[in-house]
Amino acid sequence: MNRREARELVMQIVFQMEVHKDFENPDLKKYIGDKNLGNQKEYIDRLLAALTSNIDTIDETINKCSENWSSIRMSKPDLAIIRTAVGEILYVDDVPTAVAINEAVNLAKIYGTDQSQKFVNAVLAKVKKC
Repeated sequence: MNRREARELVMQIVFQMEVHKDFENPDLKKYIGDKNLGNQKEYIDRLLAALTSNIDTIDETINKCSENWSSIRMSKPDLAIIRTAVGEILYVDDVPTAVAINEAVNLAKIYGTDQSQKFVNAVLAKVKKC
């Protein structure tokens, strides 16, 4: 598994956690199953731990930095992508902000609507400035 695949897996898990409202004490094995995480296990564990323990701060950051769009109004895929990127920006030191934003936009191309790429990029650009 490479870093891009690991990031995509984290985003998918964040999406599932949102659907199940399961951020407080998630059973990560339930979401990961028996996937071979390879050399990305430490990154996945670190990012998921940061996301689950700081979800309120991440959402506050999103809400503060996105104009006229609170996190509760965002589509679930866009929100999962943005949360993952903000988690990386705020809590994962070895991922440059530009990389987190670029990877989020790439995920929006796959999982979002036609407008998702621009929306995700705009929100994360404002998070970067906040």
